[in-house]
Amino acid sequence: MQRTELSFKQKIVIAVIKRKIKRKEACGLLDCTPRTLTNYLNKVTAGGLETLQDKRRSNNFKLTPKQLLDILEKKKEKPFRSARKVLEITNIQNISSRRVQQIWVEHNLNRLNVERLKPIVRFVAKHPNDLWQADIMGRIRFPYLGDAYLIGNIDDCSRFILGAKFFSKQTQMNVFRVWYHCLFQWGLPKVMLQDKGSQYRSTNPKGEATYEYYAKALGIKLIFAHKARTKGKVEKFWRFVQQDFARENLDVKSFEDLNRRFFKWQIKFNEDFKHSGIGMNGQTPAEVYQPSERTRPRKELSEILTITIRRFVYLDSTISLFGKRYKVPPGYIKCRIWLKIKGEKVSLEAMGKTILRFRLKA
Repeated sequence: MQRTELSFKQKIVIAVIKRKIKRKEACGLLDCTPRTLTNYLNKVTAGGLETLQDKRRSNNFKLTPKQLLDILEKKKEKPFRSARKVLEITNIQNISSRRVQQIWVEHNLNRLNVERLKPIVRFVAKHPNDLWQADIMGRIRFPYLGDAYLIGNIDDCSRFILGAKFFSKQTQMNVFRVWYHCLFQWGLPKVMLQDKGSQYRSTNPKGEATYEYYAKALGIKLIFAHKARTKGKVEKFWRFVQQDFARENLDVKSFEDLNRRFFKWQIKFNEDFKHSGIGMNGQTPAEVYQPSERTRPRKELSEILTITIRRFVYLDSTISLFGKRYKVPPGYIKCRIWLKIKGEKVSLEAMGKTILRFRLKA
């Protein structure tokens, strides 16, 4: 265009300097703001007319009409071709692959679907409790409550919510608390599928997470997913929770209220929501799911899953447990006490007697 040519720009700036045209008229001719025109005048005053040369570089105007046509034709020829491959075939070197992708978007060629050479294989467990999926939903911000993480387990075959709860932190212990409830309520699964998060798997090759230790003790096989897509059912469930539950309950002010509301929603999901996924045939999770036949006596299971830990009592007669402070009876200041954790319940025992009982905070 004429207004982008160097000679035209120089002519207008000279006319302004010689007061032949007004600044407002010059801005209209150059299609620029008064501030830009002032910059032009300062440049000319300091270094002459040559300083008006535009030294910026861009990919937007480097293609010839023939090159543009070649890029579009090569994409239409074989829609699966990548931007890098098209540049290689056409031998165009003055633009990037990113610019080629932008051109395809501009010409509606970016949504051309092609048949997969290796299609995605979808799977579903044959029977309930053959496979459970465990995961942690990413942080959700509740305006009056703060950050919350949903930790849960679902049955792969039936999509049945075995147990899920909101917490302020995504710790290893919170993962174990949810899992503890599921094992007591529904029995033992054959296999557990989860990602490689440190809550499920130790980052030390020689170490062992709490989750791994108790799975081995109960004879439960663990499979660690390399990609989120592998845990597709639980990932899809998280999206539904965000859409159907979380947005409707942003007014909650406590974790107790949030989990109370979610527990009711969870029952409704299991009993009322019909699924059209593989093997569901329009049934609800509750219609497909059955408790596991692999069980242990409750007393034996309780003994296996009891966590015993030692804590130091501070001067204010409190202990720190998984990032939270808890009050203990007087008389133990500066002592190290043993605690037994069974799911949500914690007990302090001394001299064969239970001195204190309390529940873990969310």
